[in-house]
Amino acid sequence: MRREVRAVERLGAVILAAGLSSRMGEFKPLLPIGGVSMIRRVVDLMRGAGAETVVVTGYRHKALEAHLVGCGVRFVHNPDYRHTQMLDSLRLGLGALPAGCGRFLLSPVDVPLVRPRTVRALLALDAPFVRPLYRGEPGHPVVFRAGLLPLIRCYSGSGGLGGLVETCGVPVRELEVDDLGVCMDGDTREQYNALLRAYQTIQDGRCGA
Repeated sequence: MRREVRAVERLGAVILAAGLSSRMGEFKPLLPIGGVSMIRRVVDLMRGAGAETVVVTGYRHKALEAHLVGCGVRFVHNPDYRHTQMLDSLRLGLGALPAGCGRFLLSPVDVPLVRPRTVRALLALDAPFVRPLYRGEPGHPVVFRAGLLPLIRCYSGSGGLGGLVETCGVPVRELEVDDLGVCMDGDTREQYNALLRAYQTIQDGRCGA
């Protein structure tokens, strides 16, 4: 009796790291949390999920590329990073991924404390667009199907990817997760300090387990 072999769906990931870090005052992708940079934490999360990963760079792109040598990611540079929006960088990132990806993960560079099990739970849901919630607050990463690519390419409205989803009536699955990391970003010095405290709390919990 012949068994039917089911093909594994190809997964892509885009990490948005083109910004100026102007609110932080320092170049946030390279800021450390527990001795590991923000961007390396997000890269490891995406690669650990089995995703072919593209990092969209802009400001200090050469420093980012040098920092991630050997990490198994692709890079695409947004030369207009000072004047473009998130959706423009997303389009560049999607265009740099190999053809044939059925689904995509998307994360900003400054959301570094998401747990791998959260990503696995998001990927287990079958919907055009999936996003995590923590106590009702939406966060990252989001997951979307390749069927949204034509809309992403042509959308000219406001609000980025979230605006596209709302305006175009894309069906959304929301998953409540026990993971504060989905809603913690490091956009300012105060938020970065909160990330450091949260990381230490996680480590203390592991040591006491």
